[in-house]
Amino acid sequence: MFFVAALLMTACATPEERAAREAENLKVVKECVGAQRYKISVTSMTPMRSTSVPVTSRYLTVDGDELNCYLPYAGRDDIPQMKTRGERRMDAKLEFRTTIENYLLQLQPKKKSGVVTFKAKSGGDEMKFTITIDNHGKARIHLEPEGRDYIDYEGTVVAL
Repeated sequence: MFFVAALLMTACATPEERAAREAENLKVVKECVGAQRYKISVTSMTPMRSTSVPVTSRYLTVDGDELNCYLPYAGRDDIPQMKTRGERRMDAKLEFRTTIENYLLQLQPKKKSGVVTFKAKSGGDEMKFTITIDNHGKARIHLEPEGRDYIDYEGTVVAL
């Protein structure tokens, strides 16, 4: 009963209250993303050649110039290689900590969002990240590993 009452109270918020809440969310997102101190908790992934799949306990953290990536991966190499079963299993995840290159934040006030782009290298792989963050704190990560299929992730942003 309490849950229904709380839901009704939030649903009955005036347009001014909703606009104030959105402005506060946008301010928080701008601060943490602009300062390069945030974590994206991933809730789903969409491989290039498949449909969306729910994901739990996976994340991407940006802390200054450091990227901590703990994401699943489902895609193909563009260049076929002879790999063992263990090497293919290792390719099913992106787990690394590395330095960020060319971090750029572009705010898009009309869309009430921001777009972050940067590159990162892990081992011999170079990856290009494009992260779109809206004023509600929702994020969409578009990841393009060099020589592999791209993959998209969705999640929520929190400040570190």
